[in-house]
Amino acid sequence: MKTLLAIAKPVSWTSLALIVVPPILFFTGSLSQAAMNQFLLAGTFIWFISASLWMRSE
Repeated sequence: MKTLLAIAKPVSWTSLALIVVPPILFFTGSLSQAAMNQFLLAGTFIWFISASLWMRSE
């Protein structure tokens, strides 16, 4: 269980970066809207799965 927590926390924080960084890149013109939407969707799914694993134990 501790191994799962050790993996889930960094994964959830990394997935939050997938939710925050792509809109900034889109705003600057470095990323297309389609790519931004894909990153946001992936980051959301990953965050809900990984955060629920480690938040359940706290």
